[in-house]
Amino acid sequence: MNIAIVSKSDATGGGGSRLASGLVRLLNNNSKYVAHHWAGRPGINSDWYTYKLHGGQWLSLIQGACSIISRFIGLPDFLTPEFLIHMNRKTVEYDLYHFHDISFTFSPLAISWLAKRKPIIWTFHDCSPFTGGCIYPMDCKAHYAHCNNCPQLDLLPLGTSIDLTGYMQQYKRRLLQKSSIIPISPSKWLAEEAMRVIDFKIAPIVIPNYVDTNIYKPLDRKILRSILGLPQNQFIVLLTATSLSEVRKGSHLAVEAVRKIHPSPFILAIGKSEQNHSILFQGLNIYNTGYIYNDQLLAQYYAAADVFLFPTLADNLPTVAIETMACGTPAIAFATGGVPEIIEHGKTGWLAKTGDVQGLVDGLNYVIKRPDILNEWRIYGIDKVKERYTKEKFLAAHMRVYQNALNGDYK
Repeated sequence: MNIAIVSKSDATGGGGSRLASGLVRLLNNNSKYVAHHWAGRPGINSDWYTYKLHGGQWLSLIQGACSIISRFIGLPDFLTPEFLIHMNRKTVEYDLYHFHDISFTFSPLAISWLAKRKPIIWTFHDCSPFTGGCIYPMDCKAHYAHCNNCPQLDLLPLGTSIDLTGYMQQYKRRLLQKSSIIPISPSKWLAEEAMRVIDFKIAPIVIPNYVDTNIYKPLDRKILRSILGLPQNQFIVLLTATSLSEVRKGSHLAVEAVRKIHPSPFILAIGKSEQNHSILFQGLNIYNTGYIYNDQLLAQYYAAADVFLFPTLADNLPTVAIETMACGTPAIAFATGGVPEIIEHGKTGWLAKTGDVQGLVDGLNYVIKRPDILNEWRIYGIDKVKERYTKEKFLAAHMRVYQNALNGDYK
């Protein structure tokens, strides 16, 4: 079976692209499949099965120009040539296509054309498949009826001055209502949100994300801290995000909570920190690693911390919360989106109401004073990962969907 996986990036990208890349690798380890990963922006050291969706240098320039023009006319990523480039460059005829995060990457117009000719699977890693283009609506409720007066119009991935979000949302709605596209959602929460907006022809199938437990696993905390140069006798709070300054990830609220803890814990921050945001951590005992691309090193830092502070304000089923849990580091988090599907309050971690900084403070004080509770949460968390979030379960669920799609079982 020849499968084309399409996403914004490869394993060097964000959560959706990392999962897409991991799925391609798992499929290629199975003799029944040949999977190619068509990535909009692959990294320098991509695997043999990864292809640049937008072609070489000149084709990429054409794609970039079209992306700018599409935003200029108010239709971000609708009028772009990536599909024509792909059709010209592909070396095999694919049995099915599986799309992941497509902002900046693939036009819904092309998906519509392709859906008439091939089985299509589309994994929703955020809300953009059923909004006018924003990744998460945040406080906006317009998408439940009809996107308009978009408050994120000037922000990427929209980045336009012309509000055609209503048209773009309506196009995607019709696409998912009338075509036989098979939607996958990593969380029950996102599936339910999508069904509030779209009367799907095929209801979303929930397949949770996975982690590689050969990499993300508990390790000796004392030895790790010695190797990584971290303090042995301090309580270490982990913060991590692709960009620590991204408001949606809530690092500013994490810092606000940590400032209320006495004595102040040591902060291990993983992610890009822009220079103009360094004032955010001013006066705190902090070590910033920068963004880490190596999974083995990332897992070591995760396992070295006492607790993961995760005040995300909007999220689907964040893989980072599963990875830290697999490493034996419980999370104190906001009960946002699909996060409560990972973290069980009082059993595998601590949940506070979204935006409730005092709830984070209460959780931190609770575990600092009760290390025995942290040990209990570690045990339950590791067991939950092994039960629910393994690569074997993830692959088997996708193989069932692929086979059913080829058999014509989804109508």
